Amino acid sequence: MTNFWDIIVETNTFNFAILAIIIAVVLTKINIPELTEKIRKEIAKQIENARLEKQNAQDELKSAKRITKNTDTEVNEKLQGAKNNAKLLSDEIKKNTEEQIQNINANIERVISSEEKKMSAKLKSDTMKNAIELARQDITSKLDTKLHEKLIEQSIKELS
Repeated sequence: MTNFWDIIVETNTFNFAILAIIIAVVLTKINIPELTEKIRKEIAKQIENARLEKQNAQDELKSAKRITKNTDTEVNEKLQGAKNNAKLLSDEIKKNTEEQIQNINANIERVISSEEKKMSAKLKSDTMKNAIELARQDITSKLDTKLHEKLIEQSIKELS
């Protein structure tokens, strides 16, 4: 019988049987159905989380598309509004500048006219004084001094 026992120990069949017994004992202790159920639930939870993440990402994408849908139109409207405001401002500045130029030209014309009148009056006054002086010298040279003084006084009275 020792011989039989030696043959069994040396063969793979015996080793396989012992391994099968060890695996059976370990499997009964591990509770495989519970472990597989736990793993299945965890995978199902991860799948559900992935679905929720996907739905959230799709919602965010829709929201972003909705927000950016009219961006080009809004930008173009803002640019057009800015151009219109710039044009209006430019036109108003141009109009105000032209009015200021007209006012300055009118003021220049008034100043020139006023200065011309002043110069004309001064010229008349100077001419009159010179004419009076020349007349006095001419009369003085022709008349005697008494008559001369009498005529000068008479001329002055007439002028005043």
